[in-house]
Amino acid sequence: MALFGSLFGKKQEPKEKPVPQAGPGALAAFFPEGVDMSDWDQVFSACLGKMYTVQNRLAMLVKDEPNWYVDFEKGALTLGKYEFRVQFLGSESYVSNSWLWGWENVNGFPDNLLGQAHIARTYGQAWGLEPLIHAQCELNDTFNGHNFSMVVCGALAEDRCYYRCPTGGDQGAAFVALCETPRELFAPVDGVTFINSVSQCIQHFYLDHKIFVETFLRWSGIPFDWSGDTLTAHFKADVDSDVVVEFEQAGENYRIKNLKATAP
Repeated sequence: MALFGSLFGKKQEPKEKPVPQAGPGALAAFFPEGVDMSDWDQVFSACLGKMYTVQNRLAMLVKDEPNWYVDFEKGALTLGKYEFRVQFLGSESYVSNSWLWGWENVNGFPDNLLGQAHIARTYGQAWGLEPLIHAQCELNDTFNGHNFSMVVCGALAEDRCYYRCPTGGDQGAAFVALCETPRELFAPVDGVTFINSVSQCIQHFYLDHKIFVETFLRWSGIPFDWSGDTLTAHFKADVDSDVVVEFEQAGENYRIKNLKATAP
């Protein structure tokens, strides 16, 4: 991809793929076979459904807690009455318009605060996924703290979300992964939430729609079946409705042609 060549330099050859294991660092089990783990667009598409849902739920959980404080020595983020153990992922600088991965550790943080960032680099090297390999890159709509955090927490951690911590004078922001978060943040979605989330995401992000929809359903544990380029998802908890998604090919990727709820 030409964009990777200009932003990150020569593409490295993938190393042997890591063996999934329990806990943070294990590749998400909801990824379908066939996702090219060296392709940023495909990996991001596979993570977005989960992370869009989880981050919205986190926002609702802490919406009445405007005061926050992060203690990097303690490795904890306080949001009003809530306290979360954190991992430092990286930081954005609006002065240099750049992202810097936490594993560079220019702040001298203790190693136990950088585990998730190191895991991201290890898997990035194994997959040949350029954005996870290079320490620094220019900020843009594709490569930024939010999108990097969604991939790290979405693909390499079962029960983690993230938080953006602005720095003084709004000159940048630190991004941290939140550990041991409430399980309800990761509950399956219903049909209405699924349709609304899909509609919002495809408007605001560049995605492979087929990968995005399938992994979103797999993460939520919603059964579905294929008939050609049409997917039917069976939301049993809803009022006698399935969700039908019709796709069409657009260049190298697939996009949604039609999305609707229908009687099964």
